[in-house]
Amino acid sequence: MSGPAATLLFSSYNGGKTLPAMLDALCAQTLPHDRWKIVAVDNNSKDNTREVLEAYRGRLPLEIFTELRQGKEHALARGFQHLEGELVILSDDDVIPEPDWIEQFLKIAAEQPEYDIFGGLIEPAWEKAPEPWLLQLSGEQLGILYAVNERVPEGPVPAGLIFGPNSAFRRSVVGQSYAVQNVGPNAAVAQYPMGQDTAFALAIERQGSKAFHSRGPRLKHRVRASTMNEGWVLRRAERFGMGMVAIHPEYFDRKSKLAGLPASTAMFWAAMLPVTRVPGILPERRRFNVLWKQAVRQGILRQFASRRSSDPAAPVLDAVASE
Repeated sequence: MSGPAATLLFSSYNGGKTLPAMLDALCAQTLPHDRWKIVAVDNNSKDNTREVLEAYRGRLPLEIFTELRQGKEHALARGFQHLEGELVILSDDDVIPEPDWIEQFLKIAAEQPEYDIFGGLIEPAWEKAPEPWLLQLSGEQLGILYAVNERVPEGPVPAGLIFGPNSAFRRSVVGQSYAVQNVGPNAAVAQYPMGQDTAFALAIERQGSKAFHSRGPRLKHRVRASTMNEGWVLRRAERFGMGMVAIHPEYFDRKSKLAGLPASTAMFWAAMLPVTRVPGILPERRRFNVLWKQAVRQGILRQFASRRSSDPAAPVLDAVASE
C-alpha cells in the first residue's frame, strides 16, 4: 500500500505553549512517517503557534495551514480539504499521545470492520495537583470539563461517548466537508455552546455508523491550572447547557415554553437563584452540585435567548454565583 493510511487533523489557537509537548510525542510515533500525515490548522493565533509548527516541519509528516475565520469549526473545515488515507484522527493541540497511538487506531479499525467511529483512552495531565473537591466530581462532570474518559467501558458505545481529543473516523463515512456549525470553541465570543466533537460523531451515527471505544489508543490531555477553579468550572457547565440545546434542539422544542424559554428549566433556575446568591445557605457537601446544576440551567436558557439575539454571548441572564 502506498501513501498515508491515516491523517491526523487538529486546529490550534494560541497553542504555542502546549504544542511542543504534543509534537515531541508525535515525533516518537512507532508508525513510519510515510504511513501517516498531520494536517495542522493555525486558527488565527496571536502568539507563536505558527513558528512552533514550522520548527517541526522537517521532523514530522506535517502540513500547515492558516484559517483566519475564528472558530474551530472553520479551522477543521479548512483541514478537511487535505485529508488522505483510510482513517482521519481528530485531536487537540494540548494532548500527549503514547508512541503507538496512531498504530493502535489503525489496528482497531482493522479488527472492528463493522464500526466506523473510534474512541481512545484520555487521561488527565494536571498542570498542578488538583484540589480534593475537583477529584470528587462525577465521571460525567470530569468528562464535560476536561474531556477525560477513564470510566468509559471498552467496546461498543453510543457516539456521544466518543471524546474529541482522541477520536478517529473512517474517511468513507465523514464526507467531503466538516459541517458542524455554531457549536464549539470560538475565541471571538465569551460563551459558546460546547460539544462540537459530540455533534460531529452523532451526525455520523445518525447516518448508520456505529462507535467503538478502546483503551488501546492512549493519550494524556493537559489540564491547565487556570481551568482548575470553581469559576471556570461553572462557566464550563454553562457552555455545556448551551451545547445541550444546540445539539439536541428536538428534545427541548417538545417542552412547554414560558416567554419562549423551556418552562420547567426557567422556573427551577428562578427558584434556585436566591439560594445560590446567599453565602452559607447550602451545606458545603451540596453547594457545588447545586451551583453546577444551576449553571447548566443558565446555559440552556442563554442558548434559547440567543435565538432572539445576533450575539450568542449576550448577557441575557444574571451570572451564576461563584467565588
